[in-house]
Amino acid sequence: MQNAPALQQQTAYSHLLQWVMHGSLFLVALCFWHGLLRLPAAVRWQAIPVLLLTGKLACLLAALLIFAPRVLYISPHADAAHWAITTLEDQQLAGLLMITACPLSYLVAGVVFAAQAIASFGAPRRDMTSSGRRAA
Repeated sequence: MQNAPALQQQTAYSHLLQWVMHGSLFLVALCFWHGLLRLPAAVRWQAIPVLLLTGKLACLLAALLIFAPRVLYISPHADAAHWAITTLEDQQLAGLLMITACPLSYLVAGVVFAAQAIASFGAPRRDMTSSGRRAA
């Protein structure tokens, strides 16, 4: 791991830093999905380009893991030997899992948001005042 940044090298050897790293990634993902799901139905269509962009980034990272000619991330705690695969094969398998599972979640969310947007275009609009009566 001589080419990895210093913080990544330290993280590879510390269980605490690994928990912090994974926790921060989980928190950011939770905030991302929470923000998208809390959008009002009338503007949810605006989330579709965001889903396309972030889905593509996940695919690019997965492709990098799959097609890299060498191991990109070495963890001293990972022991792929008992699985009878090399560390590079383990990395490629992780990339294959990412390239199937990650884009599916973005695709499902995008289809749901698009369906909601299409349904809201056909729904009749009501102009209501603060009292709940129709405006004249």
